[in-house]
Amino acid sequence: MLKNFFTTAVRSLIRNRVHSVINIAGLALGIACCLVIFLVVRYEWSYDAFHSKADRIYRVNTKFLDDGTFNSSAPKPIAATLKQDFPEVQEATTTNFVDEGLVKVGTELYKETGITYVAPTFFRMFDAQWLAGNPATALAEPHTVVLTQSIALKYFGGAPDRIAQTTLGKTIKLNGVDLLKVTGVLADFPANTDLPFKILISYISLESQPNNDLTSWTNVSSSFAHFVLLPPGADPQQLEKKLPAFEKKYLGVDEARLRTHVLQPLREMHSDNRFGNYSGRTMDKESSNGLILIGLFILLTACINFINLSTAQSAKRSKEVGVRKVLGANRSQLVRQFLIETLLLSIGAMLLAALLTYLLLLPLKQLLTLHLDFNPFNDGELFAFLIMITLSVSLLAGFYPALILSGYQPVVALKNKFMAGGPRALSLRRSLIVLQFAIAQILIISTIIVSGQLDYFRSKPLGFNKDAVLTIPFPQNTKPQNTQALRTQLEQLPGVKSVSFARFTPSDESNWYVGFNYPGSGLKDDITSQNIPIDHRYVTTFGLTLVAGKDLTSNNDSADVLVNEALVRKMNIKNSTNALYRKIIMNDKNYRIVGVVKDFHTQSLHAGINPVILLKAKTVYLAGIKLNAAKLNRTIAQIEQIWEKTYPESLFEFKFLDETIANFYREEVKMFKLFRLFAGVAIFISCLGLYGLVSFMAVQRTKEIGIRKVLGASVANIVGLFTKEFFGLILVAFAIAAPLGWYAMQAWLQNFEFRNPMGPGSFLIAILFSLLIAGITVIYRSVRAALTNPVQNLRTE
Repeated sequence: MLKNFFTTAVRSLIRNRVHSVINIAGLALGIACCLVIFLVVRYEWSYDAFHSKADRIYRVNTKFLDDGTFNSSAPKPIAATLKQDFPEVQEATTTNFVDEGLVKVGTELYKETGITYVAPTFFRMFDAQWLAGNPATALAEPHTVVLTQSIALKYFGGAPDRIAQTTLGKTIKLNGVDLLKVTGVLADFPANTDLPFKILISYISLESQPNNDLTSWTNVSSSFAHFVLLPPGADPQQLEKKLPAFEKKYLGVDEARLRTHVLQPLREMHSDNRFGNYSGRTMDKESSNGLILIGLFILLTACINFINLSTAQSAKRSKEVGVRKVLGANRSQLVRQFLIETLLLSIGAMLLAALLTYLLLLPLKQLLTLHLDFNPFNDGELFAFLIMITLSVSLLAGFYPALILSGYQPVVALKNKFMAGGPRALSLRRSLIVLQFAIAQILIISTIIVSGQLDYFRSKPLGFNKDAVLTIPFPQNTKPQNTQALRTQLEQLPGVKSVSFARFTPSDESNWYVGFNYPGSGLKDDITSQNIPIDHRYVTTFGLTLVAGKDLTSNNDSADVLVNEALVRKMNIKNSTNALYRKIIMNDKNYRIVGVVKDFHTQSLHAGINPVILLKAKTVYLAGIKLNAAKLNRTIAQIEQIWEKTYPESLFEFKFLDETIANFYREEVKMFKLFRLFAGVAIFISCLGLYGLVSFMAVQRTKEIGIRKVLGASVANIVGLFTKEFFGLILVAFAIAAPLGWYAMQAWLQNFEFRNPMGPGSFLIAILFSLLIAGITVIYRSVRAALTNPVQNLRTE
C-alpha cells in the first residue's frame, strides 16, 4: 500500500510539472530563509555558552540614578571586595580590556586587538584550554603574558605540537614600553564570545603603570569588567538587595545616592544593549524574535502558495478522486495519498533549500560578519531542525488541500460539476493571497523605513565637520608638549589645513564622564558631563561652532575650558553669553568657562546630546588632521613619511572620521540588508503563487476568453478581467499591512533619540511597488491567454 502511495505521488508530480516546480521553488526559498535565520539566531544565542559555569557568572554593572544611564563597569576594587564581604560569592575577578596595541617581537611590529589584563582568578571562573603553562601561576607575576595559539604561532612559528618549546620564556614588547615574558599559551577562544581575548597580561602589571589607581572607588572606566561566581541555585537578587549597604560603606553616603550596582548574567551580555560588551556588538531579544517572526512569515507565505495552487488544481484531479472512491478507497486513504505527495515536494524543497543555503553561506557570512557553519550531517541540532521544518511544512501546506481533494462525492467528481473546490475554496484562496501580500508589504515598508533612517544618519548635521578629517593614534603616553615639532612639520604640508592633538574625536566610541558642580548651584550631587581633552586647534580642525566667548590658547597649564550649549542649559543659564567666565568645580579643581560651542553629537544618534566640557589635554591619544580633499592620496603619503620618521617604532595607521562614525550604525546596515533580502524573497514567493494561480484561472476560463474575443473583446479587456480582482486583493492586503508596519517600525525607531519621522511616502512607495510587481506577473500571464487564437479556445474540451 505504501509503495503504491509513493508511486502514484511521483507520477502525479511528474504529470503536473509546472505546478510542482512552482511549489518546490516557493517552499525551497521559504525553508532557506528559515535555515539562515536559524543559523543566525542560534549563533547569537550561543555567546559564551561554552563556559561550564556560565549560568552562575554575573557581571557587576553600574546604574547612575540621576539620569538613568548605565555603565558596563564599576569601581576597580569592587570584585575583590564583594568576595571579601559576602560568603555567597564563591569567586571574583576583574579584567581590563584595552583591546588595541602595538606589539614588537624582535624587529617585527604587529598591530593587535584583544589585549586584556586578567588575574589568575579569571581561569577559576571561565573555561580555557591550556596548551602550555600553569593556569595557577602563569599570570601571578608582573610583566607576564599568556598568548592564544594563533598569536603564538604568528610571533614565534614552529609546529603546534611543540608550542611550549617555541613560545614559553620568550618576550614581547607592548606599545614600546612594557617588556612581557610569555608564560602560557591557550587555545583560541571561540568566535561566539563577548570576551575576545588574544593577549592576556597579568593584572598585577597595572600597578606599575602611572595614573592607574586600582584602589579608587570613584573612578569607573568601561574598559574594566568585574565578574562574580555564585553557588549553584543561588538567587542574584538576594545579593543585589545587600548592595545598598555595601555601597554606602565603600562609596560614602553622598556617592551611594548617585549610583547603584546591578548583576547581569554572563549569557545576557550579548542581548542587553544597555551595557554593551567587549565584542562591541549586541543583538537584543527583540531583534532575535523579530528575525524568527520574519522567518515564520516567509515560510507561511510559501505554504500559502502551496495551498492556493493545490486547491486550484483540484478540478484536474476530480475524476481521479471519483474513480478511487468508486473502487473502494476511503477518505483517510486519499488524505494519506495527498499528504505523501506534499511530503515528497517538501523533501525536494528541503534538499534544494539546503543547497541554496550552502551556496549562499559564504556571502552571508561576509554580509553579517558572523562565523556561521552549515553541516547538517555533523550538527545534530541543524539536522533535527531540517527534519522538523520538512514535516511541519508537509502538514501545514498539505493538510487542507488533502481534505478538500478527498472530500468530493464520487458522482459529482466524475461529472466534474464544481469549480476548483467551490465558492468557499475560492474565498479561502482570496484570503490567503491577501495574507501573503500583507506579509510581503510589511517587509517592504520596513525596508523602506530602515533605509530612510540610514540615509538620515548620513545626512543629519552632527555639529562638526567629519569630511576629509584623518585620525592617527599616538604611541602610548604621548604628551602634547612633545609633539610640537610634529605639528610644525604637518602644518607645513600644502594639503593640510589644520592639525589637532586630543584624546577623543568629537564623536567617538570611547568616552570619559566626570561629575562637576558650580558655585551657587545649591546641588549636593554633581552633574555628570562628558569630558573631551583637546588642544587649541581642536575647534578649527573639527569644525565646531563657537557661539560665545573665545577659543582655548596654546597654554597647556590653563584652567580655561569650553562647554557646549547643553551644559549651559544644565546650569540653568538661559543665554550662552551669561555662562562666560563662570567657574565650575571638577575633581576638586576650579575651571573657568571661556567659550561656548554649539551642541554636537558625541555619540551615535541612538543617544541624546550630553553636556560636554572641552579642557586642555595632559595626554593625547590621537592626531586629527583636516585635509584638502583634492590632494588626499599625495598628502597621506607625505604624512606617513613624517610620522614614521618621528615614531620609528610605531605603525602608521589612520582612519577617516566619517568611517568611524559610520561604524556606529553597522548593525543597522546589516538589518537593512537582511530586510531587503527577506522582502525580496517574500515578494518573489508571492509572485510565484500569483503566476500559478493566474495560469490556472486562464485554463479554467479558456472558453470564456474565446467567446469574449469572438464577440469583440480586446486584449486589454481580457487582461482587465484578471487584473481587476487581484489588484483589489492587494489593496486590501495593504490596508492590513500599513498599520502593522507602522506599529513595528515605530517601536524600532524608539531605539534612536534622533530619528527620521515616518511619512506617507514610505507607505505609498510600498503599495505602488507591490502593485507594479504583481501587475507585471498578472499581466504577463493574462496577455498570453488573451493572445491565444479564439478558435483553439472554443475547440478545447
